[in-house]
Amino acid sequence: MVSRFGPKDFAACGRCGSGQVHPKLLVMGPIAGIDSDSRTFVCRACGHEGLPIFFDTPDARAQFEREKKGLWAAEPSAAKKGVLTIPILPVQTDPLIALRILEHLPVRVATVTGVRWEDGQLNPTAYRASFQEYWDAIGGPRYNAARVFLLDLSGINRANPNFEVTRHLVKRCDVWLDSGGREPEEVMDGYMLDVERVVAGTKTLASIDAFAGLYALSTDVLPCIDWDGRVVWRGGHEGHTDLREVVSRLRSIGFTSVCVLDLRRLGTELGPDPLLLEMLQGLDLELYIGGGLQESDVIRLGESGFAGGLVDPYTPVIRDLLAKAPKAPTTTEASAPTPAPRTTPAPGSVPSSGGVHVRP
Repeated sequence: MVSRFGPKDFAACGRCGSGQVHPKLLVMGPIAGIDSDSRTFVCRACGHEGLPIFFDTPDARAQFEREKKGLWAAEPSAAKKGVLTIPILPVQTDPLIALRILEHLPVRVATVTGVRWEDGQLNPTAYRASFQEYWDAIGGPRYNAARVFLLDLSGINRANPNFEVTRHLVKRCDVWLDSGGREPEEVMDGYMLDVERVVAGTKTLASIDAFAGLYALSTDVLPCIDWDGRVVWRGGHEGHTDLREVVSRLRSIGFTSVCVLDLRRLGTELGPDPLLLEMLQGLDLELYIGGGLQESDVIRLGESGFAGGLVDPYTPVIRDLLAKAPKAPTTTEASAPTPAPRTTPAPGSVPSSGGVHVRP
C-alpha cells in the first residue's frame, strides 16, 4: 500500500504487523462501496480495525511483523573477544609464614620473582620486586593489566600455600590463581580468596582423573597443562603424556578453555615454540599459551586463533616500567622484615632483553 500512504510510508497492522492494511470502505456512504473513512483501516490478515503503524522501510515493517509473531531476530553476535595478555606473577611468600602481618603489609613484603623450571620445580631467579612495586608498574596506565596469572610458589613447590598473604594480593585485579593444590578439594580452596578463576596445573596433580573430579565441583576451573616436551604430572605419577591427547581428554570432560605452559621456555623471553603451536592447531577450545612470551608474541597468537598469552614475569617492557616507577615508601612497622640486599646475579643467570639460550 505504498502508493496510498505516500512514497516513504510502509503501513503495518498494529495488532499482527501485517502489511495488508487498507482504508475501510463505507458501505452506507453516499456512494456505497466506494467512499472510505480516512480514519479507519482494516487488516485483511487478522481483521483488526484501527490506525496502522507506519515505517520508513519495508525491512523495518517486516521485522515488526516477525516480532508480533514472536519471531525475534537473533541477537547480534558479540564482537569477538580480543586476545588476552596476562602477566605471570610468581609470588614468593615463604619468609612471611611465621609472621603476624598487618593487612596493609603483604603487598610490600610479598615478592614477585622471575622463575625457571629446574629440577622438577619452579625456582625463583635473581629478578625480584615487592608485589607493591610490581603492581604499580603493570597496573598503571602504561601497561594497564586487567588480570594476572598468580603462581603461589610455596603452594606449588611444597604444598604449603600461604592464603593468609595471598588473600590480600588478589584484591587489586582479576586473578587466575594456581595455589598448587594436589587434590580437587585443595584446588577449590582458592575460591575462598574471591579470585576470578582457580587454576589446576598438571605438575601438582596425579592424573587426568583429577580433572574429572574438579569439573564435577566447578566448571569454571581452568586446567593448565604443564609441558616440557611431554605433559608433566606430579612427581612419582605417570599419567598421559601426549599433549593433544590430554587436551582432547579435557575437552571430553567438558572444559572449554585450557592453558598450556611450556616449562622449558618459561622465563627465557624466547617466544612460543612454533612446534608447540602447530601441535595445538585445530583443537576446539579456548587455548592460552605461556612460556617465554613477551607482549608482542601475544598479538601473533591472536592472529593464529589462540585466546590469549601468559607473559613472562620480567619482560623488557615490565623491567623498563619497574625501573621508572617510584619506589614504594619503606615501612617502619616492627612486624615487617628487613629487606634482603639485592645481589648482582651471576653472569647468564638473568635473561637479557635479547633472549637466553635454552639448555636442551
